[in-house]
Amino acid sequence: MKYHIEKQGDEIVISFRELGGQAQAVIDAIDRCRQRTGACPSGECTKIGVMETCGESGELAVRLKARPESDLSVASVGECLKYQLPKEIAT
Repeated sequence: MKYHIEKQGDEIVISFRELGGQAQAVIDAIDRCRQRTGACPSGECTKIGVMETCGESGELAVRLKARPESDLSVASVGECLKYQLPKEIAT
């Protein structure tokens, strides 16, 4: 699996490629972070308000919007992913 994180306006967009059938596991991991269950050490997950996903055939895009009066950091979201993604798919 490969992914790229970028800021687009008021959103953070994470583009995943080569998921190998693991799209739902990735969505679940990010949603756990957003719901604050097993929150990551960076604390960035507490700022995620809205999460939208779309994708097809081994690719996935996850769009994250911050909660009101918060701002998401690309670097901190990257730290969340390292902590939240299951080890077998975080390579």
